[in-house]
Amino acid sequence: MAARLSPTGDFRLVLPQLAAPTEARLGYNNEYATLYLTPGDDLRLSFDPARLNQTLAFAGRGANANNYLTQSSLVASLDDEARRAPDAQAAHLSAAALRGAADTYRQQRLTALTAYAARRPLPPAFVRQQQQAITYEWASTLLSYSSRQSAERRRDGYATLPVNYYDFLRELQLDRQDSALTQNAFQSLLMTYGFTQLNDEAGNLPAGPDAGRRLYQRATDALGDGRVRDVAVGQYLMGKVESEHTDIRALLPDFQAHNHDSTIARDLRRAVRAHLALANGQPAPDFTLTDASGKKVALSELRGKVVYLDFWATWCGPCLAEMPASLELRRKFAGRDIVFLYVSLDARAADWQKYLTTKMVATPNAVELHDGGAFDGPAARAFNVQSIPSYWLIGRDGRLISNNPPRPSTSPAIDNALEQALKP
Repeated sequence: MAARLSPTGDFRLVLPQLAAPTEARLGYNNEYATLYLTPGDDLRLSFDPARLNQTLAFAGRGANANNYLTQSSLVASLDDEARRAPDAQAAHLSAAALRGAADTYRQQRLTALTAYAARRPLPPAFVRQQQQAITYEWASTLLSYSSRQSAERRRDGYATLPVNYYDFLRELQLDRQDSALTQNAFQSLLMTYGFTQLNDEAGNLPAGPDAGRRLYQRATDALGDGRVRDVAVGQYLMGKVESEHTDIRALLPDFQAHNHDSTIARDLRRAVRAHLALANGQPAPDFTLTDASGKKVALSELRGKVVYLDFWATWCGPCLAEMPASLELRRKFAGRDIVFLYVSLDARAADWQKYLTTKMVATPNAVELHDGGAFDGPAARAFNVQSIPSYWLIGRDGRLISNNPPRPSTSPAIDNALEQALKP
C-alpha cells in the first residue's frame, strides 16, 4: 500500500482487516524499515526524510515493539557492531572459534532483548518471534562458515569442519517450525541453507543423472520431509533460476516427485517459463527508455552492434564496485562495434543524473538510460531482473548470446566473451 505525503510532509495509512500480528516494511526513498503490526495498533511515527533508519521513532499503541526493531537495526549498522559480529570474523576463525563467537553474540542479543522488555513491555508473541529471529540469524552465520573461507585456508586445513558441526540443524527442529515460515529471518535461514548446503563443491547446481535424488536426500536428512524442506529446496531452485539464470530442468522431475507445496511449485513454474523466454539464443526483449537529455532510446535501435547490457543503481555497492573495470573495458573496445548500455534502476532520476554528472566518465561507446521504479520498470520487467548488478550480452542480430556473461572485473574472461561476440 502507498500513502501520499501532504504539503507539510504528513501521511496517514489505515490497514483494514489485519487479523493477526504481522511484519511489514516501511519504505521511503530506497530506505526500508521493518514494522511489527498487531490488530488495534495506533502508531504515530516521525523521521528525517534524509535519514529514515537513523531517525525513525514511534509513539502510541504498538510503539515499544517498533522502537525496539529500529534500535536493533541501527545498532547492527554501526561500524563497531559490524566488526564485532561473527560474520565479519568468520574468514579468519576456525570452525570451533566461530561457533564460540556466534554463541556469545547470540546470548548478548537475547540478553539485550530481555533487558529492553523489562524497561518497555513488549507483546509476548513479539518477544518469542525476536528470540527465534536471533536464533535463525545465529544458524545462518554457522551455515555460512565454509563459504567465507579462502581457497588457501581450505587447502591448508584451517577451515576443516568438526564431524558434528551441522548437528545444530537438528537441534533447531526446523521441520516443526512451519508457523514461522512468514518470518523474514526464517526465510533468510532457508535461503542460506540452500546456497551453502545444496550447491556442489564449486558452488554450482548439482549435476549428474542422480543430482535431484542426492539434493533431496541431503535436504531431507537435515530438514525432514515437510514443508520446511519444500520451501528450502524451492527457494534454492528459484534463486538459481532468477539470480543466476541457471537451467534447472534436469532437476524438475525430482522436484515434482517430492514437493508438496503448491505455492512454491507455482512460483517455480513461472520462474522457469520466464527463464526459457530469456535463454541464450532467444530474441532480447525490446524496451524504450530515456537518456539524461530526455531522448528516447530503444534497445532495438542498437541492432547491428554487440550490446553489453548492465542493470545497476547508485545505491548498489557491488554495481559501483564494477564501474572502474567497466570504464577500462569501454576504453579497451573503443571504436569497435560494441555498445555498453547502462540501465539505472534508481527510483529517483535525480540520483542517477547526479552520478552521471559527477562520477560516470562518458565515452562514445556508452549509452546511459533510466528505468524508473526500481525492479518494476519496463526494462527490468522485460529481462526479469531480480537482483543487481545484472549483465546480459546481446548479439548483432538482437538475440541473447549470454544471460549471465562475465562481469567487467573478470578480465580476461569478459574480454574473450566480447571478442567471441564480435566474430562474424
